[in-house]
Amino acid sequence: VFTLLILMTLGFVDFARAFSQMNTAEKATQIGVRAAIITDPVREELADFDCDTNSITLGTACSDPGAGTFGTIACNGSSSSCTSGGISGGNTFDATAFGTILSRMQVVYPGLQASQVIVEYRDVRLGFAGREAPVPAVTVRLNSIPFNFLTLNTLLGLPTITMPDFRATLIGEDLTAAGRS
Repeated sequence: VFTLLILMTLGFVDFARAFSQMNTAEKATQIGVRAAIITDPVREELADFDCDTNSITLGTACSDPGAGTFGTIACNGSSSSCTSGGISGGNTFDATAFGTILSRMQVVYPGLQASQVIVEYRDVRLGFAGREAPVPAVTVRLNSIPFNFLTLNTLLGLPTITMPDFRATLIGEDLTAAGRS
């Protein structure tokens, strides 16, 4: 009976650690998305995207059917690359912008690796033609976060598990560290 009581107590401690790590990862995504909407975009060419297609009047809402869109751009820390979305030209991964986001997340979650972070920019057709900057929905995702049950792994041989993905999304109105004039 005593052995079972000790095993249950240690199991509770392991699961409490798991929930604590999940909470920390969730908080890191919230901090990461907040950092992402106030710093330069990780995909450099996104900073100058304008929904103006020369077929609509400047000042027209980007929700207009004639307005341009960039779709969804995902910037992956594991490959240091971004998908092209609907933006022509280069496809430049801004390591400095990504590093700023990652370093702010690591304040809360020190063990976080760049390979576990994805920053997505999704065109939600906000803003207006001629604004010379997008107003995307920015999502920061964490994936492949491992958790090792210390006690239960030692005593019962439980394997390391991969926690579910964590996500946080905000609307980015001023995707630049310097601010827009």
